[in-house]
Amino acid sequence: MSRKRPRWAAEAAGLLLSLLVVVPLYFIVVNSFKDKAGAAAMSLALPRKWFLLSNYAEMIDAGGVLTGLKNSALVTFATVALLIVLCSMTAFTLQRKNTRMSGLLYLLILLGLMIPLQIIPAYFITYYLHVKTYLAAIVMLAVTNFSFGTFLYTGFYKSIPREIDESAIVDGVGPYRLFFGIIFPLLRPVTVTLIIISFMGVWNDFGITIYFLNSPRNYTVTLTIFNFLGTYSSDWNLIFANVVLVSAPVVIVYLLLQRYIIDGMTAGSVKG
Repeated sequence: MSRKRPRWAAEAAGLLLSLLVVVPLYFIVVNSFKDKAGAAAMSLALPRKWFLLSNYAEMIDAGGVLTGLKNSALVTFATVALLIVLCSMTAFTLQRKNTRMSGLLYLLILLGLMIPLQIIPAYFITYYLHVKTYLAAIVMLAVTNFSFGTFLYTGFYKSIPREIDESAIVDGVGPYRLFFGIIFPLLRPVTVTLIIISFMGVWNDFGITIYFLNSPRNYTVTLTIFNFLGTYSSDWNLIFANVVLVSAPVVIVYLLLQRYIIDGMTAGSVKG
């Protein structure tokens, strides 16, 4: 009995803490089915009249959501692809070259996990270099995730024996063929992990894209929320519908692939 009580207490505490996530989700979804006045009341009550499809249809038609989805797909896929190539190659070089300089560079890269991006100086740098709109946003988003991606790959490389590299070099394999033909296929667990985590981060990004994609025709789907905000009034029912639509792909991807996130994060924790 004494062992069961702590278990039940922990489960009860977990259920209570889950309300911190469940209640906001319920609030957003329920209010996305209300009319404008009902959603503006910001209550948890169920709608008196359900607008199951009309709110979402109006939001998609009036909010430029289809254009936002296209822009989000462009920015997200380009950023994730750039991250995979840069992080995997950088981490391979730093981990395999066991020198004082490589260790120093790795520490400098890890500082990026703690030092936030200075968005205003970054904006002016891209402006004076004439790097604008999509390319600037992609570069900045890749920079903000570069340290974390390199950290993941570096830990995973420790589980890949150096003897594989040495055998390939003895057989006359060049550096690019060694990496892309032999090493990179072994990185599948950590690569999938980085794809999922960076996809969620880039898709939901607001702070960077608002500076570099600050025109309605360049908005990502996350920024289309501005189309329903006004100076004196806001269409909160459409805003909540927009939030649900924006969040749905990320939630679905996470629920389907969360197992790969855990596998990739722990795969390099033990040297094999």
